[in-house]
Amino acid sequence: MNKQPEITEKTRQRFVDAFWSLVREKPIAKIAVSELTRRAGYNRSTFYEYFLDIDDLLAYIESSLLEQVKQEILQASLENRSPGDLFQIVFAAMNEKIYLLMGPNGDSGFFAKVKAELLPYVEEYFSAPKDLPNLDYLICFVNSAIFGLLQHWNEQGKNFPAEEVSGMMQNLVFNGLRSYITLPAGGA
Repeated sequence: MNKQPEITEKTRQRFVDAFWSLVREKPIAKIAVSELTRRAGYNRSTFYEYFLDIDDLLAYIESSLLEQVKQEILQASLENRSPGDLFQIVFAAMNEKIYLLMGPNGDSGFFAKVKAELLPYVEEYFSAPKDLPNLDYLICFVNSAIFGLLQHWNEQGKNFPAEEVSGMMQNLVFNGLRSYITLPAGGA
């Protein structure tokens, strides 16, 4: 049976919306297809016409989100923003749904997927020679620091302005932790 594309997309979107409302309430691992279909207003057989299971729905959602982030970063780079704007670009690309998936009810592997997706932009930003010893470790450190700080900020209820977090990320990457901490005399 051939369905009209707009109806197909509307149905798929209702499952996605139901997923988001449930993941705000409970961990993904505890979401049942029956519960999701009831929330979406469809039966189980309709769900299975679109997705194999909850994991398949999650993969669809994550893929869509990562593509959206990539497009936002590409758009920002097309707007002739300087490489120094990397922190603001990444910050702007992060949205509530990404934070939900990286949070306690989310997908424990999604954080790694976001970092991997944005890795090329971080590498480009630092424009280090590709033959630099241990470049992959340096980029991994920066990438983990940026997204760890963002995740922590979100978990703390975004308790101070985004501009300050962005500035902190940039300062930590370029000047290190010592720019915030005064070591006692004789400290390393």
